[in-house]
Amino acid sequence: MDWVMIAVIAVVVLLGTVLSAYIISNTLNNQMGELYAVLVERELRESSAASRPKETKQQKAEPAVEHPKKMSVSGVNEEELIQKLRKVIDEKVQNVLSEAKRKKERLGMLLDVARGYTLGYVSEEEYNAFLMKVLAELDEFKRLWLARFPSQRDRERLNLMMNYVAKTKLPVVVRSKDGKSQMTLPPEEALIRITSNINSAMNILDELIEGRGENPAVTPLEVKLTQECEKLRAKVEKLERQLEEYNALT
Repeated sequence: MDWVMIAVIAVVVLLGTVLSAYIISNTLNNQMGELYAVLVERELRESSAASRPKETKQQKAEPAVEHPKKMSVSGVNEEELIQKLRKVIDEKVQNVLSEAKRKKERLGMLLDVARGYTLGYVSEEEYNAFLMKVLAELDEFKRLWLARFPSQRDRERLNLMMNYVAKTKLPVVVRSKDGKSQMTLPPEEALIRITSNINSAMNILDELIEGRGENPAVTPLEVKLTQECEKLRAKVEKLERQLEEYNALT
C-alpha cells in the first residue's frame, strides 16, 4: 500500500512539473513576442523621424508658387458651390410643367379613392391618409413651381388649389343656413362635394399649365379631345381665310 501511494505521489509531482514548465514556456514566448514588437515599432519610429528632416529641407528648397486666392464658404470654393447649387436647382425645376401634369394624375387618383370610399371599398381613415400624402406632394410641387415661376398670382392660385383639396377631408361636414348646427354628409353626397373640389383644383392646374404655353391634357381622352379641337380649329381658320378671299373677289 505504501508503494502505491509513493507511485501516485510521484505521478502527480511529474504532471505538476510538466504543466508548470508548459505555462512558463508560454509566458516567456508571449513576453518575447511583445518585446520584439516593441523593438520593431521603435526602429520604425526612429527611421521615420530620421527621414522627416530631409523632406523638410527639400520642401524649403522648392520655390513657393503663389496661386490666386478665391473666396470660399466653409472650405468650399464659392464659385464651385454656386455652380453645384444652380445645377441642383435646374434639375429640380426644369421639368416642373411635367410635374404639374403628374399632380393632375394624382388628383385623379384621389378622386378614385373617394369613389372607393363611397362604394365601401376604402375606409375613411385610408382615404384621409392618402389625402395627407397628396397634400404633402402638392406642397412640394408649389415650392418647385414658384422657384421656376416666381409669381404672386401663381402663389395665390396654388394656395387656392391646396385649399380645394384640403376640403375633401372626411367626414365632409356642412353647416345649416343659420350656422347654428352641423350635419355630416352621407358618402354619396360627400362624393359630390369631393368631386367638385378636386375638379376645381384640376382647373387651377390647367390654367397654370396653359399660362406657360403647355397643353394640360394628361389622360388619353383629354389628349384625343385636344387633338380633335386642334383639327376643328384649323378647319375653322381655313374656312375663314377662304371666306375672306371670296369676299375680296366679289
